[in-house]
Amino acid sequence: MKKIAFLLAITLTVVFTSCKKDRFDYNEPKPENMEELTIPSSFDWKTTKDIQLTLTAQSNGIVEVTNSQGIAFQKAFLMPNQPYTMKLTVPSYEKTVKLKFLGQEASLELGTANLSYQFN
Repeated sequence: MKKIAFLLAITLTVVFTSCKKDRFDYNEPKPENMEELTIPSSFDWKTTKDIQLTLTAQSNGIVEVTNSQGIAFQKAFLMPNQPYTMKLTVPSYEKTVKLKFLGQEASLELGTANLSYQFN
């Protein structure tokens, strides 16, 4: 009886999880080689973007620039009241960076190529 129940369970599992073919209707023919590809002239091929970030602080300390997952892009030592300019190269899909300095945290939008931030 246990064998029959086991075989029935296996059979039902196979029947209900059978594969289905995805059906997509492609109206455009696929290119056969690279010369047949049509790419808009406005397409941006870059996978990174360059950001110039100027940081200022009231005291000495190490600043860390990270992405939203906490992976560090760059670290730098800030001197009191002296602007520090760094060039960041970040993946183009990044929209914000996080700054950490002496327990302070800030988030900057990567909307322009030149950014500045002053820590209190």
